Amino acid sequence: MKSGALYELAMAILAVISILLLLVDFTVQLEPRWRQLVYIADLLICIVFAIDFAFDLRSEKDKLRYLKWHWIDLLGIVPAYAFAFFETITIIGAGLRSLRFIRLARFIAVVLRMRRSKMLLKVEKPSKRGLLTYASAASLVSVFYLIFLPELESLPYSQYIIESILSVLILLVALILSELVYILLVSKIDDFHSRVSVGRLVKAVFILLAFAAIISFIFQELLIFVTSFGVIGLILSYSLAPVISNFFAWVYINVRKTYMIGDSVKIGDVRGIVTDIGYLMTTLIEIGDESSFWSVTGRLLTIPNSTVLSEIVAVYGSRLSPVRVGAVTFNLAYESDLGAVKEMVVRCVSEYIRPEVESMLKACESANCAPMFRNVIEAGPRVIFTPEASWINVTVLYPYPPSKLVRSMSDLTEIILKEMNRSPDIVKFPIGRNR
Repeated sequence: MKSGALYELAMAILAVISILLLLVDFTVQLEPRWRQLVYIADLLICIVFAIDFAFDLRSEKDKLRYLKWHWIDLLGIVPAYAFAFFETITIIGAGLRSLRFIRLARFIAVVLRMRRSKMLLKVEKPSKRGLLTYASAASLVSVFYLIFLPELESLPYSQYIIESILSVLILLVALILSELVYILLVSKIDDFHSRVSVGRLVKAVFILLAFAAIISFIFQELLIFVTSFGVIGLILSYSLAPVISNFFAWVYINVRKTYMIGDSVKIGDVRGIVTDIGYLMTTLIEIGDESSFWSVTGRLLTIPNSTVLSEIVAVYGSRLSPVRVGAVTFNLAYESDLGAVKEMVVRCVSEYIRPEVESMLKACESANCAPMFRNVIEAGPRVIFTPEASWINVTVLYPYPPSKLVRSMSDLTEIILKEMNRSPDIVKFPIGRNR
């Protein structure tokens, strides 16, 4: 059980409690009886840490090597009462005051051990790992600030150092809040791609709010803030114009859902499948045009998000339009029985697309797509005859999932051609090959 998740969790909780006790002892003026209770509780925790260290040392074959890499654990075992006792000694009291940070080092060691354990590996969702990381970082910064505040105030440029630490803490708190919103609200969204987009938008909003709070905190005088903000705004408007336009285009893409991850799109002259929508860039896997049957070329394309504001965006297939219309064309002679040909082609195509019809209808329901897409699916295959000088073009239009459309065109060409060759009295092809 010693290596189990519950043991590691218990050690982490004890480490947190020991840090809180250390902070109370260091920052709060307690009555003697309450201070004695703090020292007793801290001593009991240190005894547990000492037993844990002894068991670990005993299980190691190379004990000197273990002590070399885990010496900081020995310093973490020192109880708070020992620090208070040595501080009463005038000569070394000032030097040992900084050793109060050693308990924090013990907490770091336990957290790192806990993060390497199986318990945190079982936390599959990245948002929970991010929340733990940001919370740990915020705790470390807070403890560092509370413990070393007197020393920081005595340093040169102490005001700027303290403001920098508090700014980092504000940013970490904003990231913690964004992760909490993601876990409690955004993670409830069923669609993965929508979840990613909304999660990024939430994080961006909290980061912007954090920067606004940091600026208002640093520039406490309104006149200085307004003047500085105006000057900074002029500089940023010229130097960061492309970055700002791409970021706001990213917000526009996510709010309007112009396209989403997994969509097949054409942006200007670029065709591809969207694989990532970043804050500044959109990444596509390039696909060819109609002449190459929309096949994937294998090249990765990165285009600025601001392109969508100045170019025509065409979405060939997505969760909002989970169907595309395929077309297969044959050249037949005028002597063919067009009624029988139409019946034959519709029968072949209907049998081929039947397994996909139900999945396309379910995709329409889950994506809440427009009624016109459902109408296209329910209409099934349609045959269109267009006359030419020496033959008639027979084109069959049919609904099919976008990702399987190219394969279906090849399959149906083979299936329909075999069926036509079985009925030469009904289906007649033009004489000659000049067509």
